[in-house]
Amino acid sequence: MFRPRTRSFTYALQIAGWLGAAMSPVRSAPAQSADPTPIRRAGAWQSAAADSLVQRAIARRGLQLADSSLLSYRADARGFLAFLAQLGEGVIIPPRVVQSEELALSIAWWQPGRSAQRLVGRRDTTLLPADVGYYRDRYGVVLDNLPDRIRLGDGQDVRDVPHPLAATAMSQYEYMMGSPVRIRIPGREILVDEVKFRPRDGTRPAAIGSVYLDHETAAVVRLSMTFTRAAILDRRIETLVVTLENGLVREKYWLPRRQEVEVSRGSTWFDIPARGIVRGRWEISNYEVNEQIPPATMALPRWSSVSRDSLRAHPFEGRVIDALPPDIQVATSEEVVRARVQAEAAVRASLLARPASASVTGRGVSDLVRMTRAEGIAVGLGGAHRSPTGIMVSARGRYGFGDQQVKGQVAVGRVPAFGRVPTLQLFAEREYRDLAMAERAGATNTLASALFSSDYTTQVDTRALGVLYKRSPTSAFTWRLAAERDAPTVAHASGIVRSFAPTLNAWTLRGGRLEVSGSGGTVPATSSSMRAFWTLSASAGAYSGSVAPVGDPLALPAPGTVLSTRDVRPLVGRAHGMLQLTRPLGGDRALLLQTVAGVAGGRDLPPQWLVFAGGPWSAPGYDWHAFGSRALLSQRLEFRTPVPAPSIPLRRFGKSPPHVTLAPFVQVLGTAAGTAERRTVSGVYPSAGVGMLFFYDLLRADVARGLRNGTWRFSIDIDRSFWGIL
Repeated sequence: MFRPRTRSFTYALQIAGWLGAAMSPVRSAPAQSADPTPIRRAGAWQSAAADSLVQRAIARRGLQLADSSLLSYRADARGFLAFLAQLGEGVIIPPRVVQSEELALSIAWWQPGRSAQRLVGRRDTTLLPADVGYYRDRYGVVLDNLPDRIRLGDGQDVRDVPHPLAATAMSQYEYMMGSPVRIRIPGREILVDEVKFRPRDGTRPAAIGSVYLDHETAAVVRLSMTFTRAAILDRRIETLVVTLENGLVREKYWLPRRQEVEVSRGSTWFDIPARGIVRGRWEISNYEVNEQIPPATMALPRWSSVSRDSLRAHPFEGRVIDALPPDIQVATSEEVVRARVQAEAAVRASLLARPASASVTGRGVSDLVRMTRAEGIAVGLGGAHRSPTGIMVSARGRYGFGDQQVKGQVAVGRVPAFGRVPTLQLFAEREYRDLAMAERAGATNTLASALFSSDYTTQVDTRALGVLYKRSPTSAFTWRLAAERDAPTVAHASGIVRSFAPTLNAWTLRGGRLEVSGSGGTVPATSSSMRAFWTLSASAGAYSGSVAPVGDPLALPAPGTVLSTRDVRPLVGRAHGMLQLTRPLGGDRALLLQTVAGVAGGRDLPPQWLVFAGGPWSAPGYDWHAFGSRALLSQRLEFRTPVPAPSIPLRRFGKSPPHVTLAPFVQVLGTAAGTAERRTVSGVYPSAGVGMLFFYDLLRADVARGLRNGTWRFSIDIDRSFWGIL
């Protein structure tokens, strides 16, 4: 993309293995210091060694870089800006890229505070309907390692925050030595010292993070920081992390090499689990050092842009979505996680948390309104209050007009500074717990129930008192331990065109259940590599109760019927896992979806612990929940290819892509025998069909047929990425 220049040489490649490794280097023992003050062991704030090193760095910065041999430089920068939407409570689930831009920038610098940056190339792509705009400073590179008064987001995110290496920083920050790092380049070894910093008064606007300094010159090699809550002006911001990395040019000058920023925003009044994430990255290269800067360039403003036509004419390669670095699409990058952990360790969590607030809450649209066979139409609402210390008290309720019952939850928990979901929570609830594997979105299920009496939920009336635990906001797994009472539900809803199918004849049991569940994914090394996403849950329970003799588990006895009962004390365990692999194939994609589930419980196996299959995703072409067994394995292979189609204009939100995606697939379900109550025939049940994804691949329509005693089935739904809030 950028024209190579042969007049300069950079050692960025030699240090990339350290700087680009998200600060997970192989560290060596500290070397002898050239400074008479010995290097102390990391771990003590107000360290004399840290203060001495910082004083040298401040003096170097105050003397206008203290290096008269650096007269000027020019460089090229390649940048990416992406706006992502993250839906659902999970922080590991990859967010969806809504809009992305690729940028080309020309940089000229001739003295501290005097520079000119010119945008020479820009292209973007919109993958979902959106009207996205960025602050202007997102389109520029940070020079001189930020000014003494830090300003981000054009002063709307952060404004006038004192720099940790400003002239007055020693009176505003305290410092601690971290772990030194050795960088080896041809003929030379460089010792780089880590210095952590935090504000002396955490209630004031300030930065928190670490700076890596060249031990010999005190030059900044790397600077990573987040900010106290008092420094962040936009109340919607949950996370703001900035990372600046410098590379060694001509074996002497530490100049910008790579920069990253992440800003995550949530809602301030309706706490539905959705957030917008802005990620920016710059990579700077092709340095010319101490060459004459043309007067015309020096006359330019600090930031400018060529004409729109010239921006479009810039010779980018390939498609912007293919050029977007894969790790920019990660839900929570390792660098952001590290900044959070370091900040929480440095100051009280309350100084980082969002202000105390009350908000309307909901896990998704279906918490507000839904329709199922057991409840009929149900409406609900929730609320939460979070204190400055991170204690959250929440409550939600829902009333079903069909069953005329109230369900809901009250809970109290501790929310970390960076997070929205409690990591430790005590709760009491009554809920119609859905036992089924998700076959459609909640909003889609409500519409299908209302219009066609088609409800894809299998609910059991559960009352529970227990505790939830999550090791950290970024942990993949959540633990749940509760004392529970299970009871069957009854179909109370009335259909317009037909009657609803009966509910599951669940056993009435009392006992306890331990459950662990989580999800995660892998980040491909390149845009052409395979992407993986997985979910996993496992539970074990011990119960006691009395149940009726063997009968149809999907039909409750007629009113007035007297049945004998028998005592049961089931000990049960269940596991369910799903793995989705997606691999690009040129402009096409191949998708492999594998689901495995099993349950163990001996003779007394409650129907609510069975694993069910049948529906558009677990067994297309077969009736919903046609299979209820002790074990199943489902394997799906799908090939997705775009085909031309008319583009739909959306005014200021852009226009839909001029194509739809065809997705032919084959699927095989293998199922074991069921129980005496649920006599599923074990065997292999293949399916075949074709799907069509359209309107930004947000909507999907499928036609499938089960090839063994199956039928033709048609379904239409919203993309699975949005099910978490629907």
